[in-house]
Amino acid sequence: MGTSFENPHILLLIPLFILFATYFSKFRFRAGNNGRRKTILGIRIIVFILMILALSGINIKTHVDTTTTIFAVDLSKSNEENQEDLRKFISESLKYAGKDDRVGVIAFGEKSEVEIPIVDKLQSINFQTKIKREFTNIEKALKLSRSLIPENSKKRIVLLTDGRENVGDSINEGNMLNINDIDLKIFKTEGFTGNEVQLKEIVIPKTVYENQSFDVILDIYSNVITNSKITLFSENNIVGEKEVSLEKGNNKFVFKDKALNSGFRSYRAVIAPENDTFTQNNTYSTFSNVKGKPNVLLIDGESKGGREINKILEAAAIGVDYVDSKEIPNQLSNLLKYKSIIMSDVSLHNIDKKFIEALQIYVRDYGGGLVVTGGENSYALGGYYKTKLEEILPVNMEMKIKGEVPSLGLMLVIDKSGSMEGGELQTSKIEMAKEAAIKAVNSLKPKDQIGVITFDDTPQWVVKPSPDQKEDKVKGDIQTIRAGGGTSIIPALNEAYSTLKEIDTKQKHIILLTDGQAERVGYDEVVNKMKEAGITISTVAVGEGSDVSLLERIAKGGKGRYYYVDEYSSIPEIFTKETFLASKTYINNRTFIPKIASSNQIVIPMMDRPIPLSGYISTSSKDRADIILYSDKDEPILALWQYGLGRSIAWTSDSNGKWTSDYLEAEEGIDFFTRMIQSTFYEGGSEELFVETKRQGNAIQISVTNLNDDERLYDMEATIITPELEKFGIDLNITDIDKYIGEFEASEKGTYIININATHDEEVIKSTQEAFTINYSKEYDITSSSGKLNNLIKKSKGTIIIDPNEVFTKTEKNVLGYTDISEILIIISLALFIIDIALRRLNIRFKKFKTIGENIQRDVDKKAKGNTKSTIKRKKISYKSNGFKNRNIEKTSVGANERSKDKNNEKPNINNRNTINTDRLLKAKNKRKK
Repeated sequence: MGTSFENPHILLLIPLFILFATYFSKFRFRAGNNGRRKTILGIRIIVFILMILALSGINIKTHVDTTTTIFAVDLSKSNEENQEDLRKFISESLKYAGKDDRVGVIAFGEKSEVEIPIVDKLQSINFQTKIKREFTNIEKALKLSRSLIPENSKKRIVLLTDGRENVGDSINEGNMLNINDIDLKIFKTEGFTGNEVQLKEIVIPKTVYENQSFDVILDIYSNVITNSKITLFSENNIVGEKEVSLEKGNNKFVFKDKALNSGFRSYRAVIAPENDTFTQNNTYSTFSNVKGKPNVLLIDGESKGGREINKILEAAAIGVDYVDSKEIPNQLSNLLKYKSIIMSDVSLHNIDKKFIEALQIYVRDYGGGLVVTGGENSYALGGYYKTKLEEILPVNMEMKIKGEVPSLGLMLVIDKSGSMEGGELQTSKIEMAKEAAIKAVNSLKPKDQIGVITFDDTPQWVVKPSPDQKEDKVKGDIQTIRAGGGTSIIPALNEAYSTLKEIDTKQKHIILLTDGQAERVGYDEVVNKMKEAGITISTVAVGEGSDVSLLERIAKGGKGRYYYVDEYSSIPEIFTKETFLASKTYINNRTFIPKIASSNQIVIPMMDRPIPLSGYISTSSKDRADIILYSDKDEPILALWQYGLGRSIAWTSDSNGKWTSDYLEAEEGIDFFTRMIQSTFYEGGSEELFVETKRQGNAIQISVTNLNDDERLYDMEATIITPELEKFGIDLNITDIDKYIGEFEASEKGTYIININATHDEEVIKSTQEAFTINYSKEYDITSSSGKLNNLIKKSKGTIIIDPNEVFTKTEKNVLGYTDISEILIIISLALFIIDIALRRLNIRFKKFKTIGENIQRDVDKKAKGNTKSTIKRKKISYKSNGFKNRNIEKTSVGANERSKDKNNEKPNINNRNTINTDRLLKAKNKRKK
């Protein structure tokens, strides 16, 4: 048992009144009887406390026996044929209701209405409420049912539905039912069981460009094998017709069309199945926005793979600005005019960092597209690791082996002889070597270890490998390297080998860099020891003065790679590439057929005719990325994802034909590359206003984001044109510095056009258009799942029932109800108040009651002592004098002798009696004077 208060702050008056009443009672009752004063004061305090408790809305928590049951009945279109069965189920279950059961009924579709309010007795039911049946919103039904049940009752909701919720989310209510101790019971009806064919969707690019060819994909679901005719309309013109055979399940059919004119273009498909029940779901509409000719920026790398991409784009009527990687614009304003940017096997080693920073903003904040193709100069080998470009892409540069990234022990053996002071353009070779070593450090992972040995006549340690190296400390030590002395390579290699073989890492690699010549013999021994220890070695020959043949032989014997550089600025790029290649084999030179993991429209050309690849660069996918093509080793070949407002794609094979010759020679392969690039084009309504529409039932929400950060507040208005060409406008309210939202009701089927105007100081600053389509009610979607009911049961800890006698079974959830006792307290207060008045007005003396009580107690005590010889008689003698009230005086005579004396002297002496009474009166008077 417990208590609660509706207005608990009123209770603060209790201590204040007690202090007040106690203080002032001293003056009010100072001449009266002390006991009487305390009694009256106590009664008044009690009365006031009771009145305060009543005003505070006091409730006592107790266990309740009454159970309120709400029947929530799904009367939506998908459950319409079960309506009579539901009525019978409820009527039958009511026979099992007990005397403590109260019942109510609600009906629901898109919205919920009370069919029968809560009553004590209900015999049967007929559904009379008119509701919107085009949607099923179980969440609102449960919310209304929960609000109807009084607190002073055990709570039960019986949900009768097919579970095909298509508006709202009942899972949100599941937790609330459990928290409020509501017993949820679900009677699940069977869904549609007849023969049915429905046109589920038309898949079409939201935005296309003039002269662009594209696919229109129809998705048809059938639960029966049958034939059907399909007709596709663009506006009112027939694009194509097909006679098709439908299998059970999903069926996809592709039509082709070409965008000829700018503006919104509507499409409508109609199917005519031979075996079908509903016709409402045989028509579907959608739209596409046709824009002018798009332009892209194509950046070509060293392999010149961009030439083939350029040919493909020109054939697809896409404008191309084709530049070399050394001519990349680095200003954001220069990038915004492009729909997408394509990087073909581009290394970042010679790219201005400002370009990558601008590229990130271009994709993330302005909805630009990005396509990166592979090659031996891209991804991990192109220095993308730990850069903003890696952040934009849907793949990580690290390649994983069995889910793990193997650790690397790397030794840099760098020639610091006097000849390394030379160089070109005032940049010495030793400075390039130091920069290369720092680049290698940047490419390492937490578990990797690096060592740096320099040599002239003798080797010297610059950085010794260890598991707890500090990156800044390592870089600082590398900066201390100075050139000077002769050249002796073998001692430095031996030192690197002996140290590296003791390091606990999965992979071990040495990079040797020198610009001169040293010992001619003696290398085979150390190289063989490296091979036995699993250590690989790559060599870098710097300039014509280096011993090229020797370094090439060392690299070949050490299972590494040989590089010759005469442009010293490329040394850092080589070291970065070697750091990645050392830990794994990033370049995959083998032929295989990629596995299609996602039925994206990019790969539609290869659905029927898979095309083999001859190689790719290893990467690993990010968690949210959509991997469309996998290699035979389950590594990403084609991956895409949404990055901010834009979209980026990673194609880990090349585009120059070394690995993709079969793609460039086949029509399907060329179509594939075209689709891949077009899929990154921005699909928003405007370059500066990004418009989204969201539908919940018949409510349409319009959201507009101002992409141009001009810090101005706009008056945003949306003008809507309905399918019947009616026109109306709504204001969009600002919800953030750059976001505006509005809502309206739409139930008419077809395509709605939305015109958005952003005004400032009564002048239209920017505008855009958007569209959305309303098709048949989701109640006719027989593929919609009822699986939410299982999650609802888990969240609410409810149960499934199948028989009417299970409805009113005793609930295990005991409920504590609150009873308002304010009226009782008021009645008690009134009774005490009357007693208070009686005590004050009738001048009742409490001393009399005290004297009577004492006499009674004395008599009881005498009897307890066993005084059997005497008999006690009590006489009441009353007298009245000088304001005294009647008093009782006890007179006793004891024993037989005393009685005989009284008989002899039966007449009392009146004078003596008067004298006695006079004396008593005088004594009482004197006492009062005192």
